[in-house]
Amino acid sequence: MRTKRFLLAGAALVGFAWSSAALAQDESEETEYNAPIVVTAQFREQALQDTPLSITAVTSEMLAARGQNSVYEIANQVPNVTLKPSVAIWGPSLVASIRGVGQYNFNPALEPGVGVFVDDVYNATLTGSLLDLLDLERVEVLRGPQGTLTGRNSIGGAVRMVTVQPKGDNSGYIEAIGGSRKLVGMRGAIDLAVTDTISARIAGMVRSQSGYVENLDYGCVNPNADIPAKTAASDCKRGPNLGGVGNQAVRVQVRFEPTTDFDFTLTGSYNHEDRMPAGPVLSMASFDNPETNPLPGLPFDSRFMCGPFCNYATFQNGPGRDGYPAFASQVDPRTYYEGFEISGRGNYDFSDTLSLTSITAYREYTTSFGMDGDLSPARIDLESVSLKHEFFSQEARLNADLGRVALTVGGFYSWQETNMNYFLDIRPFFLQYVTDDYIPGETLAGFATAIIDVTDALTVTAGIRYTEEEKTYTYNQYRLDGSVNDPNLQGESGTYSDSVVDYRLSVDYRWSDNFLTYATFATGFKGGGTNPFPAAPALILPFSPETLKNYEIGFKSDFLDNRVRFNVTGFVNEYDGVQLTRLDVKEYGFDFGSLIVNAGNATTKGLEAELNLEPVAGLSLNASGSYLDFQFDYVDPATFLTTDVVPPFTPEWKWAIGAQYEIDLGNSTLTPRVDAAYQSSIYTNAANAPANQIEAYTVANAHLTWKNYEGDLSVALHVNNLFDKYYLLNRFDLSGTSGLVQDFPAAPREFSLIVRKEF
Repeated sequence: MRTKRFLLAGAALVGFAWSSAALAQDESEETEYNAPIVVTAQFREQALQDTPLSITAVTSEMLAARGQNSVYEIANQVPNVTLKPSVAIWGPSLVASIRGVGQYNFNPALEPGVGVFVDDVYNATLTGSLLDLLDLERVEVLRGPQGTLTGRNSIGGAVRMVTVQPKGDNSGYIEAIGGSRKLVGMRGAIDLAVTDTISARIAGMVRSQSGYVENLDYGCVNPNADIPAKTAASDCKRGPNLGGVGNQAVRVQVRFEPTTDFDFTLTGSYNHEDRMPAGPVLSMASFDNPETNPLPGLPFDSRFMCGPFCNYATFQNGPGRDGYPAFASQVDPRTYYEGFEISGRGNYDFSDTLSLTSITAYREYTTSFGMDGDLSPARIDLESVSLKHEFFSQEARLNADLGRVALTVGGFYSWQETNMNYFLDIRPFFLQYVTDDYIPGETLAGFATAIIDVTDALTVTAGIRYTEEEKTYTYNQYRLDGSVNDPNLQGESGTYSDSVVDYRLSVDYRWSDNFLTYATFATGFKGGGTNPFPAAPALILPFSPETLKNYEIGFKSDFLDNRVRFNVTGFVNEYDGVQLTRLDVKEYGFDFGSLIVNAGNATTKGLEAELNLEPVAGLSLNASGSYLDFQFDYVDPATFLTTDVVPPFTPEWKWAIGAQYEIDLGNSTLTPRVDAAYQSSIYTNAANAPANQIEAYTVANAHLTWKNYEGDLSVALHVNNLFDKYYLLNRFDLSGTSGLVQDFPAAPREFSLIVRKEF
């Protein structure tokens, strides 16, 4: 029924656009509809409609019109793309999946599956990829394997954020932000001409907002309970609400252009977070264990399920009972992140037909976060993590224009090191230790892409990349008294190394100025490794890379004087060695732990469509939709999974629709906009079950923007979750080990007001 409504709505939109366009034939010929968007996904500037890729480009104007601030928000409008904030115990990390391929486990032993890039600099971990959209020119989302273009671990696709570059025009802007739940913030940028050959751009933001999930004291809320109150506060709050915002970021870019043949841009950025974590609530509580019960004879059950926007987390475990070490433990509930990056990008034109680009980057971050997993006075699950990560990369690309052949050859090298300290106090299974794990890795690659104009209409694109990579995981576990936790595990290492060749071949034909068709074959891979969380030495097990072959056809079209832009892609993927995380290992003979497995081989089929309409001046309508059929052809019996499972965060259906109209007020404009997005149900665990299913939902947002006649002053009102829909962003299913399920609801209806001044 939902699908029929979607198709009917799309047909109505097309009909409306067509009739509106027919009525507008006498408009000025100077009006430009669906202005071309330039992308750089294939190492050179190309119009979006000339690029034979399934790609969505979101411009800064569209980000502002929708009031979007974080990278995960853009996925609402992009077909077959899922971007979500991770669960609290996995920290400030991004869940990323495209066409059912990606990663949701933050652990640095695992590879992302969807590459995230800022100005072509790769983010090697999901941690630190939940980025603020600071001073961007556009975001490019590439669907399907990008192994020959963006390289390693882009098997699902890539998210490329392109920042505004220094121009030296002494321009800039400043924004002031306020809104629901004590939202306050500022954002701005200034572009300066330092000398005739040096320009600089400085951009920064600060944003703070209270959370929406209350952390309440169980004994205070339930004064007749056997558990005494820990606070005398009238509102029974133990501390700040969870799910808040506390971000600061700054980016400085200095561009040196001594001649028309050479330019060099040095970029430094700093990001800082200090906030309460994503806000979980209990939707299941059923565990009776003498060691973990809040009080003897008082089981952990539904009485500790606080409600849709609250929990009873204490962030501590009391002294042990029944022979458990008699001490109390606690964790800091706040999430901290501090990272900086420095990069240098040089471009040198040897001639009109030959140029060299070099990109050197170093990134470092530290982060810490913790969570009371049972969200109650029980003593089931208390965990905290601290990470220190370093990453260096060097890329060089030589571009040659050989007439009908545009050639790019290059190389890439990176190394990374991560230290991870994981504290666990999981008393049902007498797990109480601290890890000091070390995870280094290296990658070396060479690549080439040729774009061959066989005729003025026919183009063939061929790409190849050879990659060598290695990663080692060394385990160190210590009891809280400093002694070794397990001598059979201490100092053990697991090493993964491999070499892979990826290919891409694409043929596109431009039938007219307004119609392009293409067919593509491409491959990609995601590296293997060693299970990063062995609760016992027997769980130190390797997992192999996963690989994907993509067969894709599509067309891109503009018609009715560019008033209508309609792009469609169909694809079939052969997906082998699918990596999944098992959070319940009882079937393997262990009470507790997690395991990364190569589940088996799958075939996926899908369809994606995007429609942009500008039937008359000032009116914009956009819609997108996608369908994905994910089916395992073979599942390894040793994984205890079945062929009917689907990977986490893989919706079968997605659609989005939006409309805005610019009303001329004479000396200013007023632009109302409405957006709605639908996602069908998904699972958040490899072992699909009702306890880890997120039901389908539709969410709507509304916006109203006023601009003065000059366009340099604007006031925008944004209302997110317009109809106050209760829906989940994420879900963490520990029902098989600890009898609990954590839900992570999205924020209730909220508004923000943004005042922007450009100069």
